[in-house]
Amino acid sequence: MTSVSSLRGVGKALEQALTAAGFKTVEDIAGATEEQLRQVPRVGAARAKTLLAAAKSAATAGTSPAPKRARTPAPRKPAARTTSARKAPAKATKPAAASTDAKAAAAKAKAQAAEKARKEAEKARKEEKARKEAEKAKKKAKTKAKAEKAAKKIEELEAKIQKAKEKAKSNAWAKKDKKAKSKNKDKSKDKPKDKKSKKKDKKKAKK
Repeated sequence: MTSVSSLRGVGKALEQALTAAGFKTVEDIAGATEEQLRQVPRVGAARAKTLLAAAKSAATAGTSPAPKRARTPAPRKPAARTTSARKAPAKATKPAAASTDAKAAAAKAKAQAAEKARKEAEKARKEEKARKEAEKAKKKAKTKAKAEKAAKKIEELEAKIQKAKEKAKSNAWAKKDKKAKSKNKDKSKDKPKDKKSKKKDKKKAKK
């Protein structure tokens, strides 16, 4: 028996399809009809005709006709298999579609999660920026308040110093005036008495 892979144009995928349909050897193909071969996935009318001709040619060259006729009924049994084999991909398409939908849903969910994470990161960044600006403004206001307080203290101190200076100056002038008055008084005591005052003094002395 010769494997179907020996036929020209039969690759691995077609070999698997033929084997699944019951055509495991070249002799099996040679004993089938074009209609039976067309029921195999990946086999159209032209390919069925080509395969049948190649299989018959290979079978004629390698074996006698008797075994071929004995095997002719065999392919009819797999005919039911070919139907199931042809239906199988149709059933398989549902899981494939479901798998595609699942992948699309997963990709969508991933994209949504990434977008959500991006928005949250952006929000956190804005909040952090606002917090820093508020903290900076608060610090600036505090520094300004301290500076104003210090300036006020300096102003009050300067006012006290100026007041003290004025007071000291006033006291100095008062002392100076007092001293001057005292000098004038002493001078008036030392002045010589005039004649009238002397006469008065003499009269007082006689009495």
